Amino acid sequence: MSTNNFVKGECRHCAGHFEFPAEAASETITCPHCGQPTELVLSVPTNKTSGSRRLIFGLGLAMFIIATGLVVLYLRQSPGSAAIPKATAAPTNQPSLVVVPAAPADEERTNDFAISAIKLEKTPGSSLVYVTGKIRNLGDNRRFGVKVELNLFDANDNLVGKAKDYQPLLEPAAEWHFKALILDGNAVSARLSSIVEDQ
Repeated sequence: MSTNNFVKGECRHCAGHFEFPAEAASETITCPHCGQPTELVLSVPTNKTSGSRRLIFGLGLAMFIIATGLVVLYLRQSPGSAAIPKATAAPTNQPSLVVVPAAPADEERTNDFAISAIKLEKTPGSSLVYVTGKIRNLGDNRRFGVKVELNLFDANDNLVGKAKDYQPLLEPAAEWHFKALILDGNAVSARLSSIVEDQ
């Protein structure tokens, strides 16, 4: 079983983020996001103020919602305020239908994410192999620092390593077509290990 130490890097062409084993640093690969050749170089750590900014934004939003609720409550209780009529639907004899799209048969759901179409793809004209697939954000919120980790198996279904990819931002209901580099030549299949979000 491989025990690689994975580190974060980014493409010099499109600044797309990905993870790779530390011992692969300085190798040149094809970027899984833009397809350009790029050298595996560690990302320079960024200022960790984004969490503080999110906290401040969240507190500001909560205060705005509370203030709006208090204003609406005050206006409803004011003696001179006019009643706001409720919208009513036109009567109909037809039964209402709610269409819920069925999940694809190969889709797996975890942590408000759905993952499907996991497969191994070899880059034409190259020896590089990637695990590809699709991840959907099932939640109503943006997801920051989404990381997918996949277990790699050989022909005898023995675990031979892991492949990882990283997406800085995933909007609600958006799809991410991930592309995780495989460094173990014995891998013939992959299965989801985890999908997590940076906290």
